[in-house]
Amino acid sequence: MKFDKFKKKKINSKMIATVVVAIVLVGFVGVSVIKYSGASPVSVGVVSDGVAGAASPIDSALDFIKQSASDLVNFKKNSNKMRELEKENEELKAKVIDLNSKAAKVESLESLKKSLNYISTDRMKSIVSGSVIEKNDGNWYKSFVLNVGEKDGVEKNSIVINGKGLVGIVYEVSGNSCKAISLLDSKSAVSFKIVNNTAAKGVISTSTSSGKEKAYESNGYLNGYMFDSGYEVVQGDIIVTSGMGLYPEDIPIGEIEKVIDDKNKSLKSVVIKPYVNFKDVNDVMIIKPRNIG
Repeated sequence: MKFDKFKKKKINSKMIATVVVAIVLVGFVGVSVIKYSGASPVSVGVVSDGVAGAASPIDSALDFIKQSASDLVNFKKNSNKMRELEKENEELKAKVIDLNSKAAKVESLESLKKSLNYISTDRMKSIVSGSVIEKNDGNWYKSFVLNVGEKDGVEKNSIVINGKGLVGIVYEVSGNSCKAISLLDSKSAVSFKIVNNTAAKGVISTSTSSGKEKAYESNGYLNGYMFDSGYEVVQGDIIVTSGMGLYPEDIPIGEIEKVIDDKNKSLKSVVIKPYVNFKDVNDVMIIKPRNIG
């Protein structure tokens, strides 16, 4: 009999424990439902207080998941925005390059218009405009190719100028292009005169340069000599084409940089700083050669 009583007590204890656990679980679920459903009962009671501590880790986990999801969405949005900004940046770079190119072209053409001041009215109809499409090796434009030729009316020995002054002369012509040499080339020989003393004339000819004059060639200067060593020439004198030979008169060439007297040879040599930048020749005007019989 005592064993039966003990067995009944043991069964009753198990049932009580089971009921308690069930009540706790129901209370936990109820609190969760109430919390996330937005319901607001008058009193949750002791069960709500009991499960509040147990619900805290779950709340933290849910908050962490929410924050992680939000960060992921923001990262994706920022990535898309960065790609859009990079695309806009590339488009802006392309526009800047295009605008700079157009500005340089306009500046070059504006400068080229000045060259018309060097050409007499009766020779205006013989003008052909062109652009450099190829140059010789090295920093300086000693020889170069232009994108105009026989079909455009270009002839051998035509004069090449730009907005700064005399560039050189055409020495070979084909159907669609021509080759020219600049004043830096040793084959070039140009007669010049001093603007403030037109009687003082000379010739640009690098082939006659001595050691002293040749030292200036690396800086793009021109060398020459005066026809008469008695001519008064000083640094800063402006020189232009004299009108002798193939070149029309009064095309700007440059300024006297240095005068070198060689009394033993009765020769007055000159170093000339040209107006044309022979490191940067782009757009030019080509004048047909004069008929000098």
